[in-house]
Amino acid sequence: MNANKVLLIALAAFYAVMWLGGIGHYALYGGPPQNAPWAAPLFLLLAGLIVLMTSGRKEWLPLCVAAILGFLSEVMGVRYDFIFSAYQYTDALAPSLLGVPLVMLSAWMTLVAYVRQMLLVSRLPRWAEILCAALWMTAIDLVIDPLAANQLGYWRWAETGWYYGVPWRNFAGWFFISALIFLFSHRTETVNIWARYVGLTIVAFFTAIALAYRILPVAGIGLFLCLLHFAILQTSHRIARKRA
Repeated sequence: MNANKVLLIALAAFYAVMWLGGIGHYALYGGPPQNAPWAAPLFLLLAGLIVLMTSGRKEWLPLCVAAILGFLSEVMGVRYDFIFSAYQYTDALAPSLLGVPLVMLSAWMTLVAYVRQMLLVSRLPRWAEILCAALWMTAIDLVIDPLAANQLGYWRWAETGWYYGVPWRNFAGWFFISALIFLFSHRTETVNIWARYVGLTIVAFFTAIALAYRILPVAGIGLFLCLLHFAILQTSHRIARKRA
């Protein structure tokens, strides 16, 4: 076993421990650990490292472009109240650059890699792929944002909106930026099981937290996305068997 595989297994094991520990803490104590401010940014960083390590070199450029475009859109949102509506990050995900936590590079890359992988098995036309990718990213945001901006305290909105305090412009912004990222990103042809399931675990993590806080509509959306994940893979495997 070479050094890269050993490192990947170590990172995956650490990620799994943090995932299980985080969900367990919410289930038992009803909130995040108060004495571990490093936990949330490290969790997101590990997710991005696993995705990057398991992606082929041809995937590095589109993933890095996705990370940078997502990060720059956040900088514009924080500094100029543009795209997502006015908001400010707290210190929960520090360190930051230009008002945006650096770990958001990893967060954007991980989610984009996940959606790219799920669309790989769908084989949609290019225009439909971009549309579905933007919709999927926005649906994930419907699960993450109500918790991140409220119970988790990652950021605060200047104006409250109809969806658990989140302004509608935020979701319009997510759709637009996601569509832009996938427009400039070529279709992946390489299966990455790690990216698929790291992305799924992030959706499942926020779904579990929503259940812990009894925010059932948010948990319902998250559960739907998790079931959709397996339904798409199952359909893809069935089609592949018939063609074989």
